[in-house]
Amino acid sequence: MRTIDIFIVLSINLAWGLAFISAKIGVNEFPPFLFTTMRFLIIAVLLIPFLKIHRGQMTNILIISILGGGIHFAFFYLALDNSQFISSVAVVLQLGVPFATILSVIFLGEVIKWRRILGIALAFGGVIILIFEPTIFSDLGGVYYALLAALSIAISLLFMKKLKDVKVFDLQAWIAFISFLFLAMISFLVEENQLDLILNASIIGWGAILFTAFAATAIGHAGFYYLITKYELSKITPLTLLAPVLAIINALIISYFSFYEGFNEVLTFKIIFGATMSFTGVAIVMMREPEEEKVSSSP
Repeated sequence: MRTIDIFIVLSINLAWGLAFISAKIGVNEFPPFLFTTMRFLIIAVLLIPFLKIHRGQMTNILIISILGGGIHFAFFYLALDNSQFISSVAVVLQLGVPFATILSVIFLGEVIKWRRILGIALAFGGVIILIFEPTIFSDLGGVYYALLAALSIAISLLFMKKLKDVKVFDLQAWIAFISFLFLAMISFLVEENQLDLILNASIIGWGAILFTAFAATAIGHAGFYYLITKYELSKITPLTLLAPVLAIINALIISYFSFYEGFNEVLTFKIIFGATMSFTGVAIVMMREPEEEKVSSSP
């Protein structure tokens, strides 16, 4: 990998790692659905030029946008809002990869070998260890929402595999636009005083919205999609496992120095062991089987 691409990988992980922090700050400043709505509004406005009709594929795009956009991020921000610890949310969200693998076996008839089965077992085993860690056991609301966020993004990937000739930012534009409408409706129904909250929001609150939108999308997603056009997906995705690790480290630093209220991150042996076990499992699932590598390298 070239030096510039290594720099891009590090930038992606740093952006996503910090986006966890800004998102946690955001849901302390705003209700979770309102915060997510405004994040997608910014992205939707920026990507208006990419909003195009793709005949015969709009149903799949709609499902992907609702599941992988609105529902996924709604559960993600609810997880952060209902959890004291970013570590539990960051680790559990990684289960989207093994969830997607299991669903592809069930619904797409894909075949996986023993190595990926081992990876799936390790990933879920690590999360089980986390759940029974006393500090996180008392904080399971965020874990459950994170599980639903991981499952929703995994289901959306099944429909994403059906898309043909839909460019990255074309899809991102629809995800942002539909998610904005979907989440705005939910916020209107279940949350209150949205206008007052927006008009009286602090600089920190607005900074959290803007940073989450730009860091996660402009740096994170753009850089990620750039890399997967140059390298195999199986080589790039394991490198993004650094993002949740950075998120946990950032949360620990903020908690230790009391930079911002609402961060009470702790690190125990069980959390370290469970997280390491889960990350290892996810990395194994992301790796290609030897047979796949042989096929992909043939002319």
